[in-house]
Amino acid sequence: MPALYPHLAGFIQARFHQDCDLDGDDAAIMAEVRQVQTLAERALLAADIRRFLADHPGSLADAAFLRHLEPDIDPSANGHSTAEWLRDILRLLEQP
Repeated sequence: MPALYPHLAGFIQARFHQDCDLDGDDAAIMAEVRQVQTLAERALLAADIRRFLADHPGSLADAAFLRHLEPDIDPSANGHSTAEWLRDILRLLEQP
């Protein structure tokens, strides 16, 4: 069901794939995203993240992330909830 959150789904598949740890930590990956994506692309991604978090508050985000986005990664496996991780990604995305 990536169509519900197309920008988020594409972003997760492109940037947070099974070997993403080879690309650096989240901050390094997001720094590159800020360099290569336009402001409009980042705004669309930010809107998808916000909508996903609003649609799946708190702990509901963990299962919804796996169900809707079919990712190669599971943010909750690193001791963070999916909601916390997405809020951190959003913060890094919106840095100047």
